[in-house]
Parts: sequence; C-alpha cells; structure tokens
Amino acid sequence: MSEEHLSADELGDRVWAVLAAAAEDRGQDVSELLVTLPWDDLVTVVLGIAGLSVGFMAGGVFPPPEAERARLAGYFRALVLERVAGREPDRGDG
Repeated sequence: MSEEHLSADELGDRVWAVLAAAAEDRGQDVSELLVTLPWDDLVTVVLGIAGLSVGFMAGGVFPPPEAERARLAGYFRALVLERVAGREPDRGDG
C-alpha cells in the first residue's frame, strides 16, 4: 500500500484498467492494480466500478434515474438478505 494519492484522472484510469483485467479474468492483475492504493483511493476505485455496474444494470443510463437506482438498491438488499438466510443454520424451533 502506498501513501501517495492518485489524481482524479489516474483513479478513472485505474477503474477502467481493473474492468479490463476482470473482463479477461486476470485476477492477479486486478490485485496489483488495487493493492498499491491508499485506502481512500481504493474506496474511490471500488465506488467507480460499482457506479458503472449500477449504470449498466439500469440499461446503460449514466447517471441512472433516481427511481431506477432505488429499485436496484432494493433488489441488491433483497439479494444479500436471501444469500445470508441461505447460509444460516436451521434453528429448529420445535
């Protein structure tokens, strides 16, 4: 991890570089692109990737309309709850 922060343009480049590496299933390259970032820059890159994902899931609209963002957020929350519930042991209330 480095203490040197990237510029906004460099962070944008890093977002696209991570996406390119992921598209080619190059996990080690993704790791290298992220491991050197200070925490604030890492959060910015992750948020950039997530924002692009939300935009694409909203039909390629950037930025997505607020109602679509709210719908997707609800969908993601429900998905997380479903996944967590699927891993919880049966409590056997009886």
